[in-house]
Amino acid sequence: MVIGGGVAGLTTAHELAERGYKVTIFEKRQWGGKARSMDTALPVSDGRRPLPGEHGFRFFPGFYRCIPDTMSRIPFPGNAKGVYNNLVAAPTVTGAQTGADITLPFGVDGSQIGVAADLKWLVKTLQGAAGWIPDLPYAELLKFANRLFVFFTSCDARRYGQWENQSFLDFAKVTEDSHPNYLLLISVLTNTLVAAKEDIASARSICWQAENFFLNILGRNNGELLTDNVLNGPTNEVWIDPWVAHLKTLGVDFKLGYTVQSVNMSGGKLATATVKDANGAASDIEADWFVNALAPEHVHSVFPPEVTAADPDLNKIKDLFVDWMTGVLFYLNKDVVRAPGHIGFIESPWKVSGIQQGQFWKKYNIGRDFGDGKAKDILSLAISDWDTPGLTIKKPAKECSPEEVAKEVWTHVVKTLDGVADSDLAYWYVDEGLVWDGSKYTENQDQLLINTKSSWQNRPTTTTKIPNLFLAGDYLRSNVDLATMEGACEGGRNAANAILDASGSSAAKAQLWPHVTFREFNGLRTLDEARYRVGLRNLFDV
Repeated sequence: MVIGGGVAGLTTAHELAERGYKVTIFEKRQWGGKARSMDTALPVSDGRRPLPGEHGFRFFPGFYRCIPDTMSRIPFPGNAKGVYNNLVAAPTVTGAQTGADITLPFGVDGSQIGVAADLKWLVKTLQGAAGWIPDLPYAELLKFANRLFVFFTSCDARRYGQWENQSFLDFAKVTEDSHPNYLLLISVLTNTLVAAKEDIASARSICWQAENFFLNILGRNNGELLTDNVLNGPTNEVWIDPWVAHLKTLGVDFKLGYTVQSVNMSGGKLATATVKDANGAASDIEADWFVNALAPEHVHSVFPPEVTAADPDLNKIKDLFVDWMTGVLFYLNKDVVRAPGHIGFIESPWKVSGIQQGQFWKKYNIGRDFGDGKAKDILSLAISDWDTPGLTIKKPAKECSPEEVAKEVWTHVVKTLDGVADSDLAYWYVDEGLVWDGSKYTENQDQLLINTKSSWQNRPTTTTKIPNLFLAGDYLRSNVDLATMEGACEGGRNAANAILDASGSSAAKAQLWPHVTFREFNGLRTLDEARYRVGLRNLFDV
């Protein structure tokens, strides 16, 4: 039994079904979790399909390995490598700002050893990114390069023992005397790349992702994918629906609209789960193995007191921090490309980022295929900061109605993205996971884990002290170490592998990929291990 039909749950089902296990998966809402797309209620005419909405735009960095591997095993008509071939490269990142936008290419030729050890390359790369930030003193840029160099040359023991317990803001040495735009640089990078807040996020987690991105740009830690990739159509059409259809051919039993109310223990292990079906009828269902693939804020909804009594460490999940990162989509009445890749709205206090989708959906014509024909393109954005007052509506996004959220974000777009005017807007959509009762949000059904400092100790692995209960999700300890689709897929693979072990299966394990570090710094990392052992600073931590 798999509880939860997001990427983690679907991955668990996929890996086990391929190895001959009979899997039943229960999902209350929709398949795909936060990764799904959905039909909006916007106007439709002349036989077109509903305009697609989503929780937030998604992208697939080249250092993702689990998700592309899974996609390659999902058949898709006309594609030699299945759904994997629905990934297309997004070649640039654009900083939208008043005056003139700045667009930077992804990727350099870094195949030879020594490139990453060239501090000039590191500083020039950062300088390109910092081109988004006006009037940033070179000395501050050098300071940031030094801080990354400290992390890149730190041993694992220091990364987990020291940098895990420090915020990224403190690690970056932001002080009262720092130039204001240095703080802006730290904030933009933290929010745009990993949707976190620099003052609470773990320095280890943020720098871990910086290492991933730099190696990705160098082409060191990716498979066949380029630095950054997106899907070539609505997510459900080109990924989730084909995935569900394929799993059904493998014998997976899908139960949509079912709510698992409780798992029930007997004899020191789980015996049944009490499940309410779509009609409200409850029954107890037996299983040999149970996988809780719910989001961290919902994991305990199925655990009665006897489960947490049997494994008190499960209570640590309650101490993990989740925050809002939710999408707003603008349906444009023109199909003119304003940015050829990802977009970061530098001046937005709500830390807005996104992508213009039509240019990547080559098999689709949005005006012909969706809605009432008025929308020609889709600008899909995500809001990372819901607690800071807006530019024109002087309230945090959490206190704004969906209409106010859309109005405020559209103001950010028109103000800073070159060529966009008020008249370009046909419709807007705010993620349906936000439940608005007319005066306030009563629920955000799709929150995001933030790797706060010192949170690693509260993040569990897939196994529990209950021998047939396993966890799957992006909040677990993982190699990618970020609440992402990749983290969820890795979590599902770990759960499947644990069940293979527990059941004595001889089947091959689901493949996993370790985190990659700069090979140029292997010697310095070994030296740092010796220094950390005797209480000395990293050699470059000055």
